[in-house]
Amino acid sequence: MTTASASSPAIDLCAAALAADVAAVQAGLAAGADLSAENAHGFTALECAARATHDTPADQQLQVLRLLIDAGSPLEHLGGGGRTALYLAAEFALDCAPVQMLLDAGANPAVRDGGGNHIVVNAMMPEVQALLSAVTGYPIPVQAEPRPAQKMRAADWRAAHAKITAVFAGLEAEGIVTAQDIGLTQDDGFADTAQQFIERGGMDAGLVGLCFYTRQDLNRAKRSSDLSLGFWAGPEGASAAMEQVGRTIVDAFTAAGLAVDWNGSAAQRPTVDLRGVA
Repeated sequence: MTTASASSPAIDLCAAALAADVAAVQAGLAAGADLSAENAHGFTALECAARATHDTPADQQLQVLRLLIDAGSPLEHLGGGGRTALYLAAEFALDCAPVQMLLDAGANPAVRDGGGNHIVVNAMMPEVQALLSAVTGYPIPVQAEPRPAQKMRAADWRAAHAKITAVFAGLEAEGIVTAQDIGLTQDDGFADTAQQFIERGGMDAGLVGLCFYTRQDLNRAKRSSDLSLGFWAGPEGASAAMEQVGRTIVDAFTAAGLAVDWNGSAAQRPTVDLRGVA
């Protein structure tokens, strides 16, 4: 296992790959960067590129993946949380393209993370799950039947909000940064809550993760009585840490008398049943 120093070309290559910076990756490869070197979180440049999906242009990510694959990056290296580049691509990809590129390069699809979760279980998008299930023969997890939507009255939401606030206070004591009605979309909510995590000292201050819901989540909850929560765990959202933080969140709501639907996977958001709270 090779860990690069902060000033080495490999660290620059990892950062460039995560940002899907095609020119910088080309420059790093030309400079002879070590493709097996890890960044501070245990990821190689290929693994960084595999998870660079949410805030980078898809075409740039694919270009970077292609450059790193063609340069001979190790396909089966186990990064943070025991995840390979293919596992990370399945976990973060918004479509099948990066996953298919790694499969075509020879990446082993029959993999699990350090917590034992199969790649099919942890794949984020249904089409990615379907692709990997077809390749590996591993069945797609069966989702529970959704409950009938139940519109919340103002009094229902006030009672639910009081309970959520109390649960969130308990989660804060567990080192989980919480936020209610933050941002509009999941990306907004995550970015704003993550900023609070950083400003409060992050993992160096004993913080372990995030839990939040957005304005979209709030509006859906008022229409349906189901509140979906965003969550994340440090470092780098490793699956084992995500599952631990997710379980802490679910246990806290359950202890408060609120049922939660969650399959135990980092790929699924816990959904709190707010029916009958008032």
